[in-house]
Amino acid sequence: MNTAHKLDVLDAVGCCDLRPRARTLLTSLCSILLWAGLTGCSFLKPAKSTAHYYVLTPVAATQSGSSSLAVGLGQVKLPAYLFNTSLVVRKGTNEVEYLDSAFWAERLDAGFQRVLAADLAAALPTDQVRLSAWQRDDVAVEVYVTIEQFDVDASGRGVLIARWRILSPGGEKVLKAGGSRLVCQGPPPDAGASGAVASLSGLLADLSRQLAQALKETPLASRNTPSQP
Repeated sequence: MNTAHKLDVLDAVGCCDLRPRARTLLTSLCSILLWAGLTGCSFLKPAKSTAHYYVLTPVAATQSGSSSLAVGLGQVKLPAYLFNTSLVVRKGTNEVEYLDSAFWAERLDAGFQRVLAADLAAALPTDQVRLSAWQRDDVAVEVYVTIEQFDVDASGRGVLIARWRILSPGGEKVLKAGGSRLVCQGPPPDAGASGAVASLSGLLADLSRQLAQALKETPLASRNTPSQP
């Protein structure tokens, strides 16, 4: 058999080997295109985001009237585990987890201070609660809050533990100091993070009422606070 004849035979064998594989590849490609058409090419579409963003909310004011008491509310200090933008759920005494699709829409320390100021203004009541920066003569007292715990557990039990100080203007004298441990029961976070956020907002309102009471018992503040009927 000459060389040319051998090459013709090899080419024929190669074509015979390639044809079944080509048919198999063509069949697979048709199947993929048919499946894509039936599913609307969903695998090509971007995944829909399931993220939800939340803010703490103040309680509605219920008391009428207003005092002339001017309060300076300093920046709220949070523990490092609350710096995460995700909502946190307590799993145990020394274990927490962060929810995958529930996030704070603002820095939690800023949101906490904002809502605490609104709740405190409603509880006193006064329309003169200043945040972070003020002149010494602008306020009668200064309030500083440090948070140690602020979260809910898997059952929906919310806990707020805080230490607070009430100082004279300029921080020269501690007028009153104390701590708060507040607990509430709400819906579990796996039923929706909005319920957990509502529980946390409620705890914040409770803290504001305790601070308002402490302020009314403080000599410098009580002179500018209307007596309760």
